[in-house]
Amino acid sequence: CPCGCGPMTMIGEDVSERLDVIPAQFRVLVTRRPKYACRRCSSAVAQAHAPEHVVPGGLPTEALIAQVIVAKFGD
Repeated sequence: CPCGCGPMTMIGEDVSERLDVIPAQFRVLVTRRPKYACRRCSSAVAQAHAPEHVVPGGLPTEALIAQVIVAKFGD
C-alpha cells in the first residue's frame, strides 16, 4: 500500500482486446490489468498503465495495420 499499512488485495481488473493477424490467421490478444486495493485503508487503489495503441481506442495491432496497407497498396 502506498500509505505503508500492508499488502494490497485485488478488487477487479480491466480487460482489453485487440485484433491481430498472422497471414491467413487471426488471433485476439488479451491484456489483463488487475486492480489492487488495500484492506486497511479505503483510499489506495493501484493498477498498471494500459498499453499504448496505434489507433487510440481501436482494436488493430501494428501487424494488422501493416497487413491492410500492404494488401491495399502493395498487392
